[in-house]
Amino acid sequence: MNSDYLKFLRKNRTMVIASDGVKLWASKVYYALDKGFIFLIEKGSLMLENIRRNNQVAFEIDDNKLRIFIQGSGRVEILGEPSEFNRERGILVYKVPEDQVFINHEHVLIARLIPEKIRVTDMRVKFLKKDEPFELDELKEKVNPYFRIIRPWSFYQSLAAYISGIALSGKILIIPAMLGAVALILAHGSFNTISEYFDYTQRIDTEKSLSGARVIVDQLITKERAFYYFIVLFIISLSIGIYLLITNMQILIYIIIGTIGGLLYGIPKIGFKKLALGDISVLIVWSFGIFLGAYSLMGSRVTLPVVLISLPIGLLTLDILHANNWRDINYDKSRGVRTIANLLGGKGSLYYYITMIISSYVIFLIYSIYYHIFSSILILATVPSAYKLINISLHKENINFGKLDQLTANFTLLFGIIESIVFFSYYFPHIRIIF
Repeated sequence: MNSDYLKFLRKNRTMVIASDGVKLWASKVYYALDKGFIFLIEKGSLMLENIRRNNQVAFEIDDNKLRIFIQGSGRVEILGEPSEFNRERGILVYKVPEDQVFINHEHVLIARLIPEKIRVTDMRVKFLKKDEPFELDELKEKVNPYFRIIRPWSFYQSLAAYISGIALSGKILIIPAMLGAVALILAHGSFNTISEYFDYTQRIDTEKSLSGARVIVDQLITKERAFYYFIVLFIISLSIGIYLLITNMQILIYIIIGTIGGLLYGIPKIGFKKLALGDISVLIVWSFGIFLGAYSLMGSRVTLPVVLISLPIGLLTLDILHANNWRDINYDKSRGVRTIANLLGGKGSLYYYITMIISSYVIFLIYSIYYHIFSSILILATVPSAYKLINISLHKENINFGKLDQLTANFTLLFGIIESIVFFSYYFPHIRIIF
């Protein structure tokens, strides 16, 4: 298959399937590629009855743009309960977190559409319609396990805290700032990797898990390779940290905070995750470790007000973890994992999640008013996103609840960017840039 068309299929997530057995019907579903198209089908639905009588279907995939759309026909195999098809479920849920909602309710089956004919309409240069040759083995998601295991989407909150800390300092030391960012990303990636390793070895993440990178669970890499990968990433990040420490000894405490927080989070038996201290450790690492560490890296002296303004990013990052734990509350209980979410329960988790968002705004505004930072009004640009998150949290049946953690991470990045702009504008035009 043409690489552009394969990339198109991997990028998109929804398709329309037309079936005819009892009655002609069309349904829109989420899909992932795995020697065809894996998708969920509702029990008792007309589409399921149609397929059971006649498994020949037609399908269509587009991105609502007049560029490329793909049509075809094939047959559908009903695989069975999602809980019995761990590999296929893992591939689908990783690409489409929203499907967790349907799987949790146990009213769906997992199926695979095996295409027999694919026709492409390509209008990027000129109108072109043609039958596209393909091999079933080509139709699979592109996965780089070493990229996936570090969970790059989670770097948003680290970078948000880091940039905000630099912005508040009123000056930018270019070389230390760049090296610090590299060290931070590598360290965060290494801690995500060792967390995956511990979750697998302790059987917290299993074939039935609905979260995590699933790299080790799905045997994309062995647990031994994951551990060696952690060591490499950690040593490189620590080496950069030591170099920066030689030039600025006041960042030592912040390196220690970040290292202890990252290493002890998921360690067996005594880890913060096991003792329901994960939320506190996240707040300490992101507020007092990353934010204040970046501030100090620029040569600025930490004071009590600076500690106060470091809290909003930490609280929002805490909310990312809480959203994840809230979604997995039942599963975590079954695996013996203690989190604030399963201690508070569903209703308490809702209040907790909303309180963290509101508290972030309150602290930011108090600081801004005290120091007469008039550009802080820009933070209001984030309110619609905050409202959207709160609305999703109020309705667990919302399909986006399954990816509330990722949406909260996106919001944290937005909040951090606006916060940084506010701080930069406060010091402008006196901000110092030193190469």
